[in-house]
Amino acid sequence: MNILIALLIFSIIILFHELGHFLLAKKNGIKVNEFCLGLGPTLVGFTRGETKYSLKLLPFGGACMMEGEDGESQDEGSFNSKSVWARISVVAAGPVFNFIMAWIFALIIMASVGYDSPVLSSVREGFPAEEAGLLEGDEIISMNGSRIHFFREISKFSMFHPGEKVEIEYEREGKRYTASLTPNWIKKAAENFWE
Repeated sequence: MNILIALLIFSIIILFHELGHFLLAKKNGIKVNEFCLGLGPTLVGFTRGETKYSLKLLPFGGACMMEGEDGESQDEGSFNSKSVWARISVVAAGPVFNFIMAWIFALIIMASVGYDSPVLSSVREGFPAEEAGLLEGDEIISMNGSRIHFFREISKFSMFHPGEKVEIEYEREGKRYTASLTPNWIKKAAENFWE
């Protein structure tokens, strides 16, 4: 089952990547001979306009086969007959589409799962956070001038700067404050950094 899921996800990534090449090729007047998902012999296919759309036997990979991309065609609609900028846009479109897809998936995941905001859930008595005046519910804005977006950035900071003095900017009830502290790094659990 895991193999099928992996093949499905890989196929979606390849299809979206090749779609980028396909759309920019069409926009620049380049003839696309075949747009396919998979490799090997064709299982199912149909032709619409000048392009053959097909599903191949081996369920990995894919292609957007353009006229003259191998350099042999002198046709007006061939890849090599177009301007340098048109060719660059077609070649770059695949990776750009991958970036767009990753950004969309990241938004979907963040919207459904949420993220770990840098808000203190507790402050233990006798630890540096308490001594610096931090309270439960304070939101950490920056550490040594570096903006903090996620709670895990706080624990990573403490791993890479053990025992160093830290200038903290935090927000409490809509007002911003600053504090200095030297964190205790507790090996067992990074979340204990503030305790």
